Amino acid sequence: MSRKELEPTLTQVVTWAVGSFVLAVDGSWGSGKTTFLNMWEVKLNEAGHLCLYLNAWKSDFVEDPLVAVVGELSIAIKKSRPDNGNVDATIKKFEETAKSVLKRLITIGVKIATHGALDIDTASEKILSDLAGETAQDLIKDYCKGKSDIDDFREELSSLVAAIQKSDREPVKIVIIIDELDRCRPTYAVQLLERIKHLFDVEGIVFVLGIDREQLSHSIKALYGSEFDATGYLKRFIDLDYRLPEPDLGCYCSSLFEKFEINSLIARRHSENNDNNPDDLIDLNFYLGYLISSAQMSLREQEQIISRLRVVLQTIPVCENPFPVTLSILLFLHNYSNPEIYKSVMAGKLTPDDFLTFVEALPKEKEAFLLFSDSANRKNYSGFFKGKMKGIFLSGLNELLNTPSPEMQAYIQRINSRDNSSNEDRHIVQIAREGAGFQKTAQRLNLISNFERY
Repeated sequence: MSRKELEPTLTQVVTWAVGSFVLAVDGSWGSGKTTFLNMWEVKLNEAGHLCLYLNAWKSDFVEDPLVAVVGELSIAIKKSRPDNGNVDATIKKFEETAKSVLKRLITIGVKIATHGALDIDTASEKILSDLAGETAQDLIKDYCKGKSDIDDFREELSSLVAAIQKSDREPVKIVIIIDELDRCRPTYAVQLLERIKHLFDVEGIVFVLGIDREQLSHSIKALYGSEFDATGYLKRFIDLDYRLPEPDLGCYCSSLFEKFEINSLIARRHSENNDNNPDDLIDLNFYLGYLISSAQMSLREQEQIISRLRVVLQTIPVCENPFPVTLSILLFLHNYSNPEIYKSVMAGKLTPDDFLTFVEALPKEKEAFLLFSDSANRKNYSGFFKGKMKGIFLSGLNELLNTPSPEMQAYIQRINSRDNSSNEDRHIVQIAREGAGFQKTAQRLNLISNFERY
């Protein structure tokens, strides 16, 4: 993926960050944030920083997110800096201080002690309600002790950063990547943001948050009300927001063919059939990649469709034709966001021209066609390429109607008249007459329709 070109710039942002720093990497669901963050974690460690990755969604079972952050940080430091007496001693003091903070850390306490997100009036109302069960003097003592513990926590964290930097002889950063924040319980997500900003406000600490800003805003509004200014609230915690750009068309689809071993499956079929013709693989990669990219499917949607392709290929006997172009078309339509399109196709209600009009209206069709016609390294000019799809669709229509369709008859009439016919017409009819395994492919897709990948 071309996103690896983003890593050097973002690494420089982390390296030269001043004070405590929070960077949000913003991308919608299925946009590949986790994949990118995992790759970036490796690069950050290679650059000399101490980097760790925490999936917040997998840790939101703990009562307080501070437990997860401190725990993962301690593990990462011990793993990356083994047998370092000075660092080990500092870690122990840091962990003890964290335990002390956790014992006293209640929501109202940390917000007041750190001048947090709650309004003074709201905070005062909560304190007054608590006064019903405790004396004011007891609350003041608890507050003072809690504030002291938080100050101690920051001091020990600063000492830990200094000890690590001293051991490395260079000003490395401790980079904590927190992913899937928008999938957490709203209370946990907000609590985690507050812990990050207020307790870890220390020079040399950098947080990278993998978020879907829109979904995280919904979580915040679920907690504070639909009229709450979630965008303004997030600005209190995030210093810089980076919107993850869309990957180049086709790049991810090609890598998924490798990941799910589609190339190996096709090669194995050819080997067992003593067939060295590579067209099956070329057609699958070309047509399915073209359709996926034309529709601008998310990375997660692409992964789901290629995983289903693998299942289909595994269920087709080696001796049978996989009908790669037909499989590409129907698999795409079967997984497209509008299920009515597939239903119309299988009911014989969509003509080849209707289908081509639908495809050409997809948001990235023109760019995708140019990309895939070049990458296929063959003469897939528009007439040949789209004519092949029309021919296969025409063959399918004949199969579904169990008789030559009116569209088929019109093509044949034009060819016979020789007045208005073209090479493209002959090409379409030839493909339609060869048969495209439309119903057979639909049956294969129905067999795996109950398989879901999340």
